[in-house]
Amino acid sequence: MPDQALELSFDPASASSVEAQWEALKAAGLPSQADHRSMTNAPHVTLVAAVEVAPEVVSAARVAIAPLLPARIEVRGLVLFGQGPRVTIAHLVEPDRMLAAAVERIRAMVPALRHPVWTPHVTVARRVPRRLLPQALEVLHATETPQELGCDRLRWWDPAQDLIEDVATVR
Repeated sequence: MPDQALELSFDPASASSVEAQWEALKAAGLPSQADHRSMTNAPHVTLVAAVEVAPEVVSAARVAIAPLLPARIEVRGLVLFGQGPRVTIAHLVEPDRMLAAAVERIRAMVPALRHPVWTPHVTVARRVPRRLLPQALEVLHATETPQELGCDRLRWWDPAQDLIEDVATVR
């Protein structure tokens, strides 16, 4: 079963810029997040992922993060995750100090984090065979890379209940 998660979602312009890269990879016949058809698949930054994110953590995230929205996060370059024959390609992103501090406070409330060290990123493609990395990177370098992304929603995902809930939204 996939983890529950707290995520920051993007404003329409920011989401479109990431989705354009997904589509460019797909059009080139390469692995892409555009291939992932789940209703949960939207450009985002995962703040917390764990088997369970308790309701009090969700409430605390609403209190800590909602006042910081909308937030701008800077795109710092591409990063590769993974070992073995396949990797994930993502944009490494940097939130401002206040948002980063709020996320760290929320993460400290979750005892069984999937990834104990937070590396803020936006996934572009998963399970990319290493032999296709040169082509994937060429496609990504040929597309417009956003310099910053606007976060306008905090959402909670509970796959067991097939639930995605906006915890905080900029109106």
